[in-house]
Amino acid sequence: MLPRVSVNLKILVWFTFVGVVGACGEADGQIITTSNIEQLCASAPVLTYRKTVIYVDLAAIRNARIEWGLTILNRLELAPRERLTIVAVNPSTFEGIEVFESCFPALTVSEVEGARKSRGIWDKLVSPDPVDQQRENLQTFDARLRNALDKIIAESKSYRAGERQNILGAIAFDKNRYLDQTAFYRMIIYTDGTIKDPAADRTATGGKVPTEALAERYPASFSGAEVAVFGIDGNVDDELLQRKEQSFSAFFLGNWAHLESFAPSLPQQEHYLYPAALRMDGSFEGGGTQGSTKLALFTTKQGNIAEGWLSFDVARNTIYMPFQGEYSCVDGKCRLNATCAQSVPPQSLTPYFRKGDKIVLDGKVGGTLEGSLQADSREVFKGGNQSVSYTLKFSSQ
Repeated sequence: MLPRVSVNLKILVWFTFVGVVGACGEADGQIITTSNIEQLCASAPVLTYRKTVIYVDLAAIRNARIEWGLTILNRLELAPRERLTIVAVNPSTFEGIEVFESCFPALTVSEVEGARKSRGIWDKLVSPDPVDQQRENLQTFDARLRNALDKIIAESKSYRAGERQNILGAIAFDKNRYLDQTAFYRMIIYTDGTIKDPAADRTATGGKVPTEALAERYPASFSGAEVAVFGIDGNVDDELLQRKEQSFSAFFLGNWAHLESFAPSLPQQEHYLYPAALRMDGSFEGGGTQGSTKLALFTTKQGNIAEGWLSFDVARNTIYMPFQGEYSCVDGKCRLNATCAQSVPPQSLTPYFRKGDKIVLDGKVGGTLEGSLQADSREVFKGGNQSVSYTLKFSSQ
């Protein structure tokens, strides 16, 4: 491949949301109304395949204010039964302590009504109304979540700074968490953005810069995760802040994840429902080269919003390209219309792909997708006058 020349937990809020979902008939079938959250999570139909993983940097919360905890309690916008995992991370030892893992135990209005209709006289005598049971379940979830955050605070008090302070390397050691090929992973990280790693700095030789060295020294595969980093000090020098963001962005892009935000606070989150991810194998051809490629597509049940990845195997390397756009299927015919979300490699004067490059794929449900990846503007491959364009063909795995 040639380079180119140029958790809101308020019940009333959630009943408003799940009422919309219920009206759309997203989940049918009998629901077991139980105070056992784990049993509910295991027995109720899956409504969303998004999984949220939160990492809390122990070094960043020492003597910190409590806003990080309030953010986790109130701003996640979890969907019904979305899986939530919280990991406390020691950036010096790379130890990760899982302090919380559960689904968000909310039901849709249609599920509550179905549970009510299925209740017999005996059930009404010995068990609470499904609405009352859900209220209790949400309160239990909230209490467990608060206890988990208290445990993180306790762990932070025993943190001792070392020569190394690298939250990114520590997260790379947790890569086996991202093996579910049906999932769309949302990764949220609380950290001040401090990275100290003498070993990675020593790797940054032979023309490599530290941002590239981090991904090389700590390789991982995050299965196309969307990443939001908050807790960053906004009062630091703009140039330093930009370098930090570039380091995080390059690390995640090299490990199949996309940095969506890097800021003091967590941006507004969405509670979209996600069906199982669509993953397809394929091939590409263009610029005098050809090879294998993969498509990972994440869509929402609300509208045609889509985001995903194209990955290209070139020599011994894999190049990941994130995209955003729309995906729709009508009468068995499907179309993806999207654009590249980030230049690859970032900050390169001669990237393989530029932000804004266009992707158009057409095909059939359960069948193949074919189309092209083209430059947004008039560009040519290096060493020739051929326009930047790749032919893409994919088939279901």
